[in-house]
Amino acid sequence: MTHDVRILHAADLHGNLTHYRELLSLAVAKQADCVVMGGDLLPGGISISSLAEVQRRFLNDHLRPLLEHFKETNPEKTVYLMMGNDDLAINMDQLERMAGEGLLRLLHLRMYTLSDSLFIAGYGCVPPTAFMIKDWERLDAHRSMVQDRSYQAYSSGSEGINVVNTHEWFLSHNTIEEELSMLARLSNPAHTVYVSHAPPYATKLDVLFNGRHIGSRSVRMFIEQHKPPLTLHGHIHESHHMTDEIKDCLGPTVCINPGQSRQVLHAVTIDMAGNEVHRIVSYPRKETVFSR
Repeated sequence: MTHDVRILHAADLHGNLTHYRELLSLAVAKQADCVVMGGDLLPGGISISSLAEVQRRFLNDHLRPLLEHFKETNPEKTVYLMMGNDDLAINMDQLERMAGEGLLRLLHLRMYTLSDSLFIAGYGCVPPTAFMIKDWERLDAHRSMVQDRSYQAYSSGSEGINVVNTHEWFLSHNTIEEELSMLARLSNPAHTVYVSHAPPYATKLDVLFNGRHIGSRSVRMFIEQHKPPLTLHGHIHESHHMTDEIKDCLGPTVCINPGQSRQVLHAVTIDMAGNEVHRIVSYPRKETVFSR
C-alpha cells in the first residue's frame, strides 16, 4: 500500500534554537507534510532547582514564537512532538496550551491521521537511566527488574518538583511493555508510524560510545509483534557514530534514529510513497539517500 506522505524527523534538540530554526526551514525546503520532534525538546545541563523555570521560559519565549510563525506561514504543515527523559513534565501544561491553539500535536500515547490510510502515534518514555529526572522513565518489561538499591532522583508535576525514591517510583508506574500494549489498542499497528524516544534494543540504533546496547527490549518486542511500516527514534545521540547507520530493519519494519549533536542538526526525511529515507546533516551540508 502506498502512502503519499513526506515526514521530516529529528530528536534530541535539547533547546538548541539554531537546530529548531533549521529544522523548520528544512520542512519548507524539503516540502515535508509534517515535522516530527521525537523527544528531549528542552534545555538541560543545569541544577534541578532552576531547570523547570529555564525550560518553561524556553517554551514560552522561544518555541512558541517559532511555532506561531511556522503555522502562520505554513498552515498546511503539522508539527508533532513529545517530551523525552530530559524534559520536566511540570511544563506539559504549556505544550497542552499550544496544542489547544493548533500550533502542534502532542504524540505521547496519542494517535493522529497522516493520510487516508496512515496514522502516527507516539511514546516518550525510556528504560531507567543514571539521570536524575524520572518523569519519563519506566521499567522496560518486568517489575522484578527494579534494583533493590535505590537512589535519590526527581519527578515533577502540578505540585512542583519532588524528590523520589527510585525503587518506589518504578514499582508504582506501568512498565513500557504495559503502556505500549495500551498504545497498540489505541492505534492500528499495521498502518501506523510509531515515534518512540527509546530505540529498539540490540539494533544499529541504540549503541553507546562504550559499545553497549541500551535500547528498549519492550519497544523491540512491540515492533516484532505488530510489524508497523516505520518507527522513529532518538535518545542515543551517538549510535550513528558507532555503527555508521541511522536505519535498521526488524522484519518488515524500518526503524530510524538520525542521531544528534550540538554542533550540527541531524534529521531525516522519509518518503512513504517513494520508499526512501534521506539523511540530512546540516553542516557541512550533505544528504544521503537510503532505500526503505
